[in-house]
Amino acid sequence: MLSLLFAAAAYWTVHIDVPRDHAAFERIDAQYDAAVRDFYESHRLAAPALWRIATADGAHIALRPRGTMAELAAPQLPAGLANELQTKTAPISDATHKTLRAHHSEIWHVESDLTNFTKAKKYAMLRTDLVQPPNDDAYDSEMKQIVTELAANGIETLGFFSSYGDGAYHYIFTSDKPVHVRTLPKFCTTHDVKIRSIEIR
Repeated sequence: MLSLLFAAAAYWTVHIDVPRDHAAFERIDAQYDAAVRDFYESHRLAAPALWRIATADGAHIALRPRGTMAELAAPQLPAGLANELQTKTAPISDATHKTLRAHHSEIWHVESDLTNFTKAKKYAMLRTDLVQPPNDDAYDSEMKQIVTELAANGIETLGFFSSYGDGAYHYIFTSDKPVHVRTLPKFCTTHDVKIRSIEIR
């Protein structure tokens, strides 16, 4: 089923929060989730799909599949309902912002030829590769080989490119065993961080 999602949702909105007070952030974020859930349930609407990732270095990443670029620009709710939801969530968002050290949003594009993800497994890692021009083609070729090697060893990959944001490639690697992935220092700078949890709704 996820393969169908990746095929249908080329673009994802991404919001990254870095709390300075993790306990307060998680408490208020749970209130935000409850308010959104109650809103959609009260209107008998299906809530948009949401992935939540928490990393070992303290980041909380919310990813929402949105489809094509045209669908990304289209409102998800009629104006009246959007205003109602905004009224409910704005005070909670304001409280959340007071717990943060930093936050920003990006738009990521699924790299289908670097993706074979079927489900989140016991171990996961988030990789960020910032490719040094003009190495894009060589990097892409090497990464395809790495993804093939990883698949043969039971490690699945979900690949993104940040179309609007840091201009980097972002990967979720996941496996039933601890994840180790070779780097490509000839073509890019790499930052790896363990993922503490992945929640898919």
